[in-house]
Amino acid sequence: MSTASLAVASEEPTAHQHRVAIGRSRSPHTAITVRPAPRREPPFDDEGAQLHLVGPRDRPLPFVEHQRDNQAELDSAQSPFGHLTATSQDLPDPVGFSRRLLVGALEAFAGRRSIAQLAPYLSRGVFAGLARDCDNAKVTNRWRGGAAVRTIHLCEPADGVAEIAAVVAVRGRSRAVALRLEGQNGRWRCVRLQLG
Repeated sequence: MSTASLAVASEEPTAHQHRVAIGRSRSPHTAITVRPAPRREPPFDDEGAQLHLVGPRDRPLPFVEHQRDNQAELDSAQSPFGHLTATSQDLPDPVGFSRRLLVGALEAFAGRRSIAQLAPYLSRGVFAGLARDCDNAKVTNRWRGGAAVRTIHLCEPADGVAEIAAVVAVRGRSRAVALRLEGQNGRWRCVRLQLG
């Protein structure tokens, strides 16, 4: 096609070209801005302090966070000599221990076991929380009625520390449970317990 034919074609649009031209909006041309590509690698360790970690639209949440007990002070008050940390070789199997501990906690919620029987295996903060939950009928009713531990998954982030994720079936529903065990004085002690 020559330049002359293009000029003629643009002067006399066909019906199809006329429909296409009507559908287009006539907006002024915008300038194209060339920007550098973003970095493809994470910043080095010494560059991390310069990053702005809070966005300009981030706001604090509208509710008050739950106040937690100072776990270190509670745990150090249990023994006059403090806790002697144990290595994984000196401790029993964490999966078996956590399964027995979960069964004991479920029996305590059902009223078939005293929560005081679990006290040697729990930190003071966890024991206080479980005792409070056992007194709360709303919490215990969720866990009553044929609860059974289905699966247990183990993660050992450090020597003498085990983190457990478990699934417990209660009346046909599955609930998640998370535990953190630390080896102290040659045995496992549950220092964190989260019931889902």
